[in-house]
Amino acid sequence: MSSTNRGRARHRADNYPTPSWCVRRLLEVVALPREGRWLEPCAGDGAIIRATPPGPTWTAMELRPECEPLLEPMVGAAQTHLGDFLASPPSGKFDVVLTNPPYGSAQAFVEQARRRADHVVMLLRLNFLASATRAPFMRETLPDVYVLPNRPSFTGKGTDSIEYAWFHWHDHGRPAGWVRVLADTSVAERRRG
Repeated sequence: MSSTNRGRARHRADNYPTPSWCVRRLLEVVALPREGRWLEPCAGDGAIIRATPPGPTWTAMELRPECEPLLEPMVGAAQTHLGDFLASPPSGKFDVVLTNPPYGSAQAFVEQARRRADHVVMLLRLNFLASATRAPFMRETLPDVYVLPNRPSFTGKGTDSIEYAWFHWHDHGRPAGWVRVLADTSVAERRRG
């Protein structure tokens, strides 16, 4: 998802690959199971999968058939699914769903993922917190929010025009989620991806 160049044509299928440094900042602080079944329902070219250390058994789902040959070497043919996560998600239970969903469908992605995984982690605009429509949902689900202090570039042509955070839904046993600002990322690391 990206809000860069608002009003211009968007990438096909909302394809905005997640820079690897965004994933590294998240995994430095969030205690996700380092093994088990992980799902990337908006896998694209596999940017998030490539950015995670070895350990999880990944399932990759993507709308665009041209991504299949990119994903199969990463996760295997049996774990690569073409289709719409909202209409026909992969079967079974997952330990983690980790993705950067299309912003216009983000809440539907969260709801679908929460039915399928113990940990749901989504890269979203920080203003996902503020919406009268989502307010009841946000009050009931209580995510932890990990703010990226540096704006990502999803297009390779400068940073995005808005702040982003990783939203983590899990059974945390607390009456409310929390907000944490992640570590800064150097310009050099951000340029590498």
